[in-house]
Amino acid sequence: MKTSKPFLLIIACICAIYSNAEQMPSGYYDAIQGKTDAQLKEALFHIIKGGERYVYGTNEYHTTTKVQNGDTLWRKGDLEAYGTWHGFRSSDQLSDGTIWDMYSTTKRYFPINDGSAAGMDIEHSLPKSWWGGNENDAYIDLYHLNPADRVANNNKSNYPPGILNDSNKVNNGVFFMGKDKEWNGYAFSVIDEYKGDFARAYFYIATAYHDMKWDATYSQFVTNNSYLTFTPYLVEVLLQWHRIDPVSEKEISRLDAISSIQHNRNPFIEYPELVEYIWGNKQGESVNLSQLVRTTSDAYKIPTDQINPMAYPATEVTANSFVAHWKNQAKRSYKLEVFTVQESGHNDTLVAMPGFKNDLIKGHKQIHWLLEDGTDAPYTLMDGSYAICSSTTTAKRLIRFDNFGSAPTNTYLTVKCCVYKGDQTADLLIRGNNDEVLYTQPLVLNEAFYTFAIPKGTTTISLIQKEIGSKSSGYHRISFQQAFLYTGDYLREEVHIDGSPFQVRSTSYTVTHTPTTSPIYYRVTPLGLRTSNTIQVEEENIVGFQQPILPSTGKKVLKNGELLIIHGQEIYDVLGRKR
Repeated sequence: MKTSKPFLLIIACICAIYSNAEQMPSGYYDAIQGKTDAQLKEALFHIIKGGERYVYGTNEYHTTTKVQNGDTLWRKGDLEAYGTWHGFRSSDQLSDGTIWDMYSTTKRYFPINDGSAAGMDIEHSLPKSWWGGNENDAYIDLYHLNPADRVANNNKSNYPPGILNDSNKVNNGVFFMGKDKEWNGYAFSVIDEYKGDFARAYFYIATAYHDMKWDATYSQFVTNNSYLTFTPYLVEVLLQWHRIDPVSEKEISRLDAISSIQHNRNPFIEYPELVEYIWGNKQGESVNLSQLVRTTSDAYKIPTDQINPMAYPATEVTANSFVAHWKNQAKRSYKLEVFTVQESGHNDTLVAMPGFKNDLIKGHKQIHWLLEDGTDAPYTLMDGSYAICSSTTTAKRLIRFDNFGSAPTNTYLTVKCCVYKGDQTADLLIRGNNDEVLYTQPLVLNEAFYTFAIPKGTTTISLIQKEIGSKSSGYHRISFQQAFLYTGDYLREEVHIDGSPFQVRSTSYTVTHTPTTSPIYYRVTPLGLRTSNTIQVEEENIVGFQQPILPSTGKKVLKNGELLIIHGQEIYDVLGRKR
């Protein structure tokens, strides 16, 4: 029987990732003792400005120590110099192997060979354009680099954090963009659980690069005329974010992981009260280091009531019951959904394009990246995993599907796409044979799936952007991520067990159900918050579960990708369950 607390198990797994983390050197912060205001920030600057940096992107290798602007970036001699994505494996990997993304709820995994993850960017939380985009140490500093959902990142662009009046531009449940209440321009925000992470990254960059010159184009946000670096309203926003979201276990673990790489620390994670001494309500007061609570010590109580909902693995699993668990959300009520998944029918894929990378589309016999006149478009105009329809009047582009035969009955095209970057609107045109317009689809700003029924007999399908008014006005841009052409009647349906959803006021609930051979899942939605992750009730945790003895004889067949065993009139799966 599994009796350990799920929360403790998850924290233990996270901590295990950083068990070899570099600890704070003795006396590391001694120089800030007695300092105030500008002198305090200057002292911190001299403490944390040094150290190593990984290259931006994926791994590189070198045979000599790399030096930039007179500073040694690596002290590894002839050893390999790692890239940002290698660093993210230490700093931003959850215990289940997925990437910790503060920009979306999409579940993604690290690829092999330290490559970049599909659909993600390396995001400068404090925009690099604010200092001119120079590839200096700030450009490659992991303390403000994050693995980020590409659509959210493209929309974030170089906009500031803010206090939003709306989230009309982007709202994916984690990351938000809309008009700011003060600037009346676009700004971004995140769920409360991540607000402090962003704020303390901004305070760190302003301090570790205290001597950096800021681009006058962004004088609304940053200034060279004050030791505070940020203009008054941005200070107000960052202080609010810092106070809303105390330092979490995630930040502490990330601090230790990055410190082991860069050999410097973020003091505003280690001693969050220092933010108040420089920017906040303790300006003018001298620091007494011995009276500050260090988050990496036993004296700091890690907050457990974060905003981000989380469901934990089930315990006490039997054939007809289990106990579901989830994180406490300030004594809210919860909606617990428990369900199985029923699948019916089947689909045959005619054309599959899981990503619009150059090496995937180049040479593809069924998908072509073309100019409007039908000639091949340069592949260099593609953006990572995205095919970008240009906004210029002279370079309108299309994606064409052909060589798949003639579309039978029940043929569908599913496209994953969105409005590109800073554009506000875009319409997708789907054309069939002889460029006949089949559909006009207005797109939303967030990436989304769109499905279209394709007429029987169609042999050519084109995806193209609609003109804005007239051809001379140009075209709004579209980012394409995926496209699939398939035929069939496949249906996936979630079937709730009797009584689901349950209304619960505690953080665990005993679920009883009719025994089933189908996997059971659950998720929880705290009142007023977004829905948690989904948990599958694992069969191997069933109390007293006995592995069935399979028939000693039987015919093995492969059906729909599953190995089945036929014995007499009975059919079994590989676990011995009757079908």
